[in-house]
Amino acid sequence: MIVFNSIKEFNKAKENFDSLSFIPTMGNLHRGHISLIDTAKEYKNKVIASIYINKLQFNDKNDYLNYPKTIEDDINILEKHGCDYVLIPDESIIENIINIKAPPISNKLCGQSRPGHFDGVLTILNKFFQIIDPEIVFFGKKDYQQFVLVRDFILDNNLNIKIVGVDTVREDSGLALSSRNNLLSNQEKIIATELYKALKDIAINKTNLNSNLINLKKDYLKSLDINVDYLISCDPDTFEECYKINEKDILVAIAAYVGKIRLIDNIKLTKL
Repeated sequence: MIVFNSIKEFNKAKENFDSLSFIPTMGNLHRGHISLIDTAKEYKNKVIASIYINKLQFNDKNDYLNYPKTIEDDINILEKHGCDYVLIPDESIIENIINIKAPPISNKLCGQSRPGHFDGVLTILNKFFQIIDPEIVFFGKKDYQQFVLVRDFILDNNLNIKIVGVDTVREDSGLALSSRNNLLSNQEKIIATELYKALKDIAINKTNLNSNLINLKKDYLKSLDINVDYLISCDPDTFEECYKINEKDILVAIAAYVGKIRLIDNIKLTKL
C-alpha cells in the first residue's frame, strides 16, 4: 500500500494509475469502514481511501478539535484489508476551495440541528473528486441523508462517477457502528441499543405505519432518558414526512442523544 502525505505527492503519481475506487474517511476506522473496503475490493479497480478530518463540516469547534485521531492504526487497518493507496492531505486542501451550497433537502433530518454541515461535506468531497477523479465512490448507508445528497450532487453535476451505498454494519446488539460509540459508557451503550430496537419494531408494524406509531416510539425512547432529535417516517429521496407504505418504500430515520453523544440510524421499509 502506498501512502501519500500530500496532494502534490499524489498528483505526481496519479497519471500512472488506472481507474480508482474511492472511500473518503475521517479516520478512526472501524468495521463499518472495513465493509466499504471489502465492497470496493469486489470491483476491478485499485482502491484508494482518504483520511482527512474536515473542519468545514463541524458546527462545533470543540467537536472538531476532539475528533479522535488514530492515524497509525488507520493506516494499518487499510493495509491489512487490501487498500492500495491512502491520501492524507494537509490543510492546504481547503485553500481556494470552491464552496458548495447543499440543496434544500440538506436542511431536513440532521441538517435541522447541524446547519451548514452538508455544505461542508459536499465542498470537501467535490475537492477530493477533482483531485482523485474516481470511477466509483463508496458510502455507508448509516448516514442515508449524506448518501442521497452525494448521489444527487454527482447526478446534478454530470460527474462521471458511480456511487455505491453499503449497508450499515452493526454490533451484535444491533447498535450501528460509529466512531462515536467509543465515547459511550458501558451503560450508555446498552441504552443506545434501544434506537435500533425502535426501528425494528416500526418495521415489524409497518402495515400500521402512521404518526401514532412513530410518536409511541418517541415517547418510549424519551422515557429511557434518550433525547430524541428526530424520529421520522419519510420519503427516502426527499425526506418529506410520509407514511404511504402501500405506494413506495419508506425510510425511517432517527437521531438521538444518549448522554452527550449524538447517534444516528435508519431502516428502509419496502413497499407493501
